[in-house]
Amino acid sequence: MSIFKVKAVCLLAVFTLTFALLTGCSQSKDPVSTGTFESAAQQKGYIVQDGTDFFAAYDYVKLVTLASPQDKAFQIEYYELNDEAVAKSFYDSNKSNFIMMKGDECLETTDSGKNYEVYKLEMYGKFMMIERVENTVIYVHSTDSSNKTAIETFLKEINY
Repeated sequence: MSIFKVKAVCLLAVFTLTFALLTGCSQSKDPVSTGTFESAAQQKGYIVQDGTDFFAAYDYVKLVTLASPQDKAFQIEYYELNDEAVAKSFYDSNKSNFIMMKGDECLETTDSGKNYEVYKLEMYGKFMMIERVENTVIYVHSTDSSNKTAIETFLKEINY
C-alpha cells in the first residue's frame, strides 16, 4: 500500500472518529416531568408512591417518585432536583458507588450527550443504572438482571 493510501486511510479514520465524538456530544434529550413518569407508570399497572418525604432532610431534592410492578420485582426511582449542577453531582456520586461495587466479571455501558448521562452495570446476575437528563435522575439499584428489559422498555416508552 502506498504512503498516500495509508495517510488517506488514517485521515479518514481521524475524521470519522472526530465526527462521531462531536455529534454524540451534541445530542440532547428532553427531561421527563414527574407527571409523565407517574402517568406512564400507572398505565403500566405499577405501584406509584411519592418518596419525597424520605428525602426531607435534603433541600436539593424537589420531588421523588417511586414506581414498582405489582410483584415489587424492582423499583424505578425518579428524582427531580433543584438544578442541573445538583443533578450532575447526584449522578456522579451514585455512579461512583456503583463502580466501587463492580467485580471482575461485569458489563458496563455508558452514554452521554449535551444534557444527559447514562451508566448501567450488570454483574453477578444483578442490574443497576443511573441516568440524568438536565435536573432529573432515574435510579435503579441492584435488581435481578431478568428485570433489565422491562426497565429499559419502560424508560424508552417515556422517552427518558
